[in-house]
Amino acid sequence: MITPTLNRNGSSASDLIDPRIAAYDAVQDAIKALQQVTPHGRDYPGDIDRCTTDRNAHYDRLNTLHVMAAEIVAEAVAIREQG
Repeated sequence: MITPTLNRNGSSASDLIDPRIAAYDAVQDAIKALQQVTPHGRDYPGDIDRCTTDRNAHYDRLNTLHVMAAEIVAEAVAIREQG
């Protein structure tokens, strides 16, 4: 987790938190977009193994984004709690 320490000579809490909120929103948009391209069996006629492999890769991507979003929120909360 990236958690800068608030201090008089540093950035304000808002300057540190607001971009994280924007980044979180962007990650959420990416998650929504990727959910629309989830591999479906109808697009893999006769090749269930490839469909399963592609679905697993797809869900791994989504999981990575969910983890990233959670980390970004945790950073914003940690910064806010300093103030």
